Amino acid sequence: MDSPAIPIILDVFAFLVGACVGSFLNVCVYRIPLERSIVSPPSCCAACGSPIPWYNNLPIISWLLLRGRAACCGTRIDVRYCLVEAGMGCLFFALWMRYAPLEAVIYAIFVSGLAVACLIDLDHYIIPDRFTLGGCIAGFIACSIDPALMGKNTALLGFSWSFASAIIGFLSLAAVAWLGALLFKKEAMGMGDIKFLAAISAFLGGTSITFILPLSSLIGSILGLALIFWQRGAWGTRIPYGPFLGLAAIVWLFGGREFMFGYWENVGHVWNLWNSAIVDPTTLPQH
Repeated sequence: MDSPAIPIILDVFAFLVGACVGSFLNVCVYRIPLERSIVSPPSCCAACGSPIPWYNNLPIISWLLLRGRAACCGTRIDVRYCLVEAGMGCLFFALWMRYAPLEAVIYAIFVSGLAVACLIDLDHYIIPDRFTLGGCIAGFIACSIDPALMGKNTALLGFSWSFASAIIGFLSLAAVAWLGALLFKKEAMGMGDIKFLAAISAFLGGTSITFILPLSSLIGSILGLALIFWQRGAWGTRIPYGPFLGLAAIVWLFGGREFMFGYWENVGHVWNLWNSAIVDPTTLPQH
């Protein structure tokens, strides 16, 4: 008989793993744009270069104990480091609670790459190819290992649907970018964003695009207007689009899929009622 403490231990473990991964992702976000190794040298202070001992490098805890300052030189440490660690811990925990173990692990890898790509885009307005083209390849492999991610039951079908979804994602956002350039007479979106949606679609499937594109555009529009009116920005102020795509993808993982399937089911129901009414008006609901 399993101990009732085991599920609790696994839940806590999922959070701790996520927090540790978040600590590593902070290193990736800082070093990858600088084309530096993410493993060597070990963690060191960005201000003075002093090595950071393990007890000052504990996720979340060290930042809180040190009150957001480096122990070596007292330089202020951005609160974002702690937020990324806590956020990844919560995401890993939520994925573990929501999905089967294999799916939870795959989606944990997915959201980790998502987080790094989005944070780099926020800082540098770029999404490196290792997270776009590399993300596509990772999606193909993941869906071959677990075809259920695409709703299929063989590795070949899982790969095929993942590959097709990536192409659809790429072409969908490329079309939006082309229309935007045509309307505004300037580049509306970078290739990095287009390839990023392809990578997201390789993991989440083509259906997710009908949810992710509208939601990311809505979030981007709201935040863009807030920037213009509250921070005195100007029309045309550059805003990275990658984080909005990433946020919409996470919403898809935690309820967006069910919302979209329910929406299309209701649309189909209304369509069937309409077709029935054309043939026989008495089939319409009577009041």
